[in-house]
Amino acid sequence: MANIAVLGLWHQASVLSACFADMGHHVRGAGGDARSVDELNAGRPPVREPRLPAMMRRNLRAGRLIYTTNYADALAGAEFAFLAVDTPVDADDRPDLSSVFEEARRAARSMSGDLILCVTAQVAVGTCAVIQGLVESQRPGGVCEVAYVPEFLRLGTAVDTFRRADRFVIGARNSATAERIAALFAPLRRPIVVMGVRSAEMTKHASNAYLAASISFVNEIADLCDEVGADIRDVVRGMRLDRRIGPNAFLTPGLGFAGGTLGREIRALQQLAERRGRRTLLMDAVMAVNRGRARMVRDRLTRAYGSLEGLRVALLGLTYKSGTSTLRRSVALEIAAGLVEEGADVRVFDPDANLAEVRIPAGLSVAEDVYAAAEAADALVLLTDWTGWRRLDFTRIKQRMRRPLILDVPNLLSPEDMRALGFAYAGVGRGARFARDGVDQDENVEIDAMGEAGRDTER
Repeated sequence: MANIAVLGLWHQASVLSACFADMGHHVRGAGGDARSVDELNAGRPPVREPRLPAMMRRNLRAGRLIYTTNYADALAGAEFAFLAVDTPVDADDRPDLSSVFEEARRAARSMSGDLILCVTAQVAVGTCAVIQGLVESQRPGGVCEVAYVPEFLRLGTAVDTFRRADRFVIGARNSATAERIAALFAPLRRPIVVMGVRSAEMTKHASNAYLAASISFVNEIADLCDEVGADIRDVVRGMRLDRRIGPNAFLTPGLGFAGGTLGREIRALQQLAERRGRRTLLMDAVMAVNRGRARMVRDRLTRAYGSLEGLRVALLGLTYKSGTSTLRRSVALEIAAGLVEEGADVRVFDPDANLAEVRIPAGLSVAEDVYAAAEAADALVLLTDWTGWRRLDFTRIKQRMRRPLILDVPNLLSPEDMRALGFAYAGVGRGARFARDGVDQDENVEIDAMGEAGRDTER
């Protein structure tokens, strides 16, 4: 078993440290925040992540896992160090690598003996070469080989996506380093792909950019489905049976992607192209489509009511995604703030949200439960795909609402059931749109001789 240091204290680092310890390695996590270190040593991860707290506590008790603010202690005798800080982004999704470089400097000053430094943080192509030079300039002696091992963890399922990874990508300058890193992951019996460092950095960019493009694509198709009376769920089911697309294609419509992960990769590619005098027409379009998704809720409510001024809106779901507690880079928060700016009275509820993590936008009311949020509401909007929403008492909700209108962004509910209860209901891409007098459904579309779709002339 290996001695491993994991540098960082947030989601990525907590998952990697616990999973490596659970494989039998001796792991020390390091970071500069004493309070976070205390929480981790108590078995409390920084973000709600199923199965992670129990795994942490098990390995803390076994003595295979410990967290510290002392980098020298964490790196003493370590054969591998994983630089696993979460790379922040600005309001325009551009990555800020200063925390990554600072973590590398701290590690370099504290290293003793030879070490393989595996960068898992999201970084731009060429960053590992910069870190290699930085470490070599900071270290008093010894050999440190910098490799890139991109992580593909998914919030809410991170333990499973580590243990059952689609693949592990290892970017190294030489085969000996790659083989040593591969040996760490070999017991998991997952595919391991070895390549050069810059190819590994680009693989991370390309993988996430492809997923982002898929999301923008399906959102545009979903909008057209609403225009012509098609159901995006049926469309996607038909698409996924094509072997060239596949059953796991990332084709779920909704609010689009948040900037903390996928948007960061798009921006990195755009910046790379700009420096090299190249254009990124597809990436530009992907970002443009995604920016429009945050306006979707506002636009659909405006279509139904004409104005948001004085409208009471209940929003269900605030987190970055269901299954986790983090509000960082949450599209739902952006939507809520936008509705408040338009004059709406917005009440929100999310049973999992860590409300202490970010500053709640001014004018936003946090309800104690769903039914309090729905009190006298003119619209109920589901923003996250938490399956618990399906178990709500919608008869009780309707009785509390002023006007029974539901916008189901994740398409969780049955349109037939909701309409039977007396709701005006619309999902995303399910062939129905809100109109001023209820729900507008385009189920009959004429095709003219040129093959162009026209509106139903009987409407």
